[in-house]
Amino acid sequence: MLLGVTFYVIFTNSDGFSLKSLGDFIKDIYWPFLIAAFVCMIMNIGFKGLSIRSISRHLGYKKRLTQNYSYAAADIYFSAITPSATGGQPASLYYMVKDGIPIAASTAILSYNLLMYTASLIVVAVLAFAINPMLFMKFDWWVKLLIIAGVVIQAIFLTVYIMILVSEKVVLRIGKWLVNLLCLIRIFKDKQSSYDRLENAVHRFKGSIDFISRDKKIAIKAFLYNFLERIAFLSIGVFVFFGAKMNIPELASVEVSVVDVFVMQAYCLLGSYCVPLPGAVGASEGLFSSIFFLLIPNQALLTSTMLTTRGINFYICFMFAGIVTLLHHIKVSFLSKDKNTETKDTKETKEKS
Repeated sequence: MLLGVTFYVIFTNSDGFSLKSLGDFIKDIYWPFLIAAFVCMIMNIGFKGLSIRSISRHLGYKKRLTQNYSYAAADIYFSAITPSATGGQPASLYYMVKDGIPIAASTAILSYNLLMYTASLIVVAVLAFAINPMLFMKFDWWVKLLIIAGVVIQAIFLTVYIMILVSEKVVLRIGKWLVNLLCLIRIFKDKQSSYDRLENAVHRFKGSIDFISRDKKIAIKAFLYNFLERIAFLSIGVFVFFGAKMNIPELASVEVSVVDVFVMQAYCLLGSYCVPLPGAVGASEGLFSSIFFLLIPNQALLTSTMLTTRGINFYICFMFAGIVTLLHHIKVSFLSKDKNTETKDTKETKEKS
């Protein structure tokens, strides 16, 4: 429904825009740049997978690159269809546990990766404001508000993550509060048993986090992979814009640097992080249109640029991640069946002997 409303608003408020004009725009993009945009889309998932892989290996869990890519794809796919990206990490956790990584270690790996992901976003925000602060002043008030709110929310998240990772007591307090709530609404029945399981899980989680944190090389690696993930994401829009600029006369006359387009993409990204909607649908499109109107006053051309960029970095990426996740899910399901069959056969053999 939200998606339908978004596209209805786009089509009814863009003078001269049509599916034909969108098709013509895509045809006019310099094709090597369009391919580069798709490569960045694939690498956006890949860098997340590499970060998970580097942390996992440090804990002794050496999974294949394709498996780590699937964990990252599951994160991106479920983040795209759940409000505030709440479903991404639980989905990754599910597949990591299915592949034999204990739940405490999987939680530690994903939590540490999330810490570095949030840190990389803060760095992107600092760089955007440092490189072109005057650009921010040109935006509409609501765009400024969303960007500031997005940065503040990420800064709060980063602080909370650090507090949780550093203090075992904080984790236990939060966990016990949740246990009390779940007991109150009768999802959990035995409060003391739940406390005991929580304490055991937190101790294992803290042990894994402490082990990871001792090696500064892992922190640097995980941060760089997450930062490169953000650069790959932002590069999609940059390649689309400059690919179109090479062949479309209305854009060819626009004087703008690659760095400034990167910064504009960064502002779009930061503003979308304060919107608690699946994939920030509607808000991301509005932010892009308002910010890039400074470069592209032609409404039909602006909408085509926005839909092509958004199509690759979200809609196609989300479908691609969904396919990768589905293939991994099928593989995991078959392996589970095979293991169950082997266990059953072993038991029958033992009983006969």
